[in-house]
Amino acid sequence: MKNSPLFSVLTASLNNGFTIKRTLESVKNQSFQDFEHIVIDGGSRDVTLDILKKYENTYNLQWISEPDNGISDALNKGLRLSSGRYLIVIQADDQLLHPNILNDVFPQLKSEKFDILSFPVILDHPAKGKILSKPIQHLWWNHFKFVFRHQGCFVHRRVFDQLVVFRNEFKISLDYDFFYRALARNCSVKFGKFSVALMGGKGVGSNPEFILKRLKEDRLVQILNERNILWKAVQSIFHTLYVPYKRLTLPNNISQ
Repeated sequence: MKNSPLFSVLTASLNNGFTIKRTLESVKNQSFQDFEHIVIDGGSRDVTLDILKKYENTYNLQWISEPDNGISDALNKGLRLSSGRYLIVIQADDQLLHPNILNDVFPQLKSEKFDILSFPVILDHPAKGKILSKPIQHLWWNHFKFVFRHQGCFVHRRVFDQLVVFRNEFKISLDYDFFYRALARNCSVKFGKFSVALMGGKGVGSNPEFILKRLKEDRLVQILNERNILWKAVQSIFHTLYVPYKRLTLPNNISQ
């Protein structure tokens, strides 16, 4: 891919008319311009398509709009359309934090030595406000819970070439499943120190109403991917103890 851009920014959207303009602006205004932005829309019926049409000729934006089978399916379409050497998922309620993000990241990945570069993100929590979310640098913890947020991860294309696709059976834990498989293949990881994205707090993965569903999918990720018998046993114990704990911490109306 001699003439491919360094970065591909992938965005899945569906009826995100209230937020996607900020997402587009945050990518469009990057001072480092060696990127492509691919938006995969699931057939929005609000103003999303009107907004995309206004932006399509203002920077290196490509978009499609058609029915899909969820976020995994949409991102897989984006992967097939993309040509960048490092990919990052910035969803339609997320934003790159400021116009110099790609420029600041570039020196850390220009050698293309690392498979995954993971940075902190800011979670825009609907009740608690803006919260710093750092990646967990003890990678063994990934056996129990996800350690990366995809809004903070720049992943080399060779990782996607090895893992092929996001799994469509996961509607919430697709990121956990992807990174679980990546780490199982001993992908190299480098951790960055500064925050790169503002993550919307109403997305599927961070919405409190989906926490218990996420825990079920996280457990399925472990069952499908873990091959070590000892880790399997410890995961079973952890899940048995952790789920009741999470139920106690949730509001009563979403604890079932």
